[in-house]
Amino acid sequence: MCPLQYPFPPSQVVEFYRLYFGPVNRAFAALDADGQAALRRDLEQLWSAHNRAKDNSTQVAAEYLEVIATR
Repeated sequence: MCPLQYPFPPSQVVEFYRLYFGPVNRAFAALDADGQAALRRDLEQLWSAHNRAKDNSTQVAAEYLEVIATR
């Protein structure tokens, strides 16, 4: 498990990932306005459902898988 902590609420975590995390940025870019709104709602709901923080921040425990391939 990998603890993820952000000093802002889940809605701002989604915005942070939308702006600065390549895969999420590309997913939003590939959608029209309605699709972006739906994705934002789904991601906000996901972050909120797993948020353990009791204040205006976000704390989730995320699974982390590291794969190392060699040839």
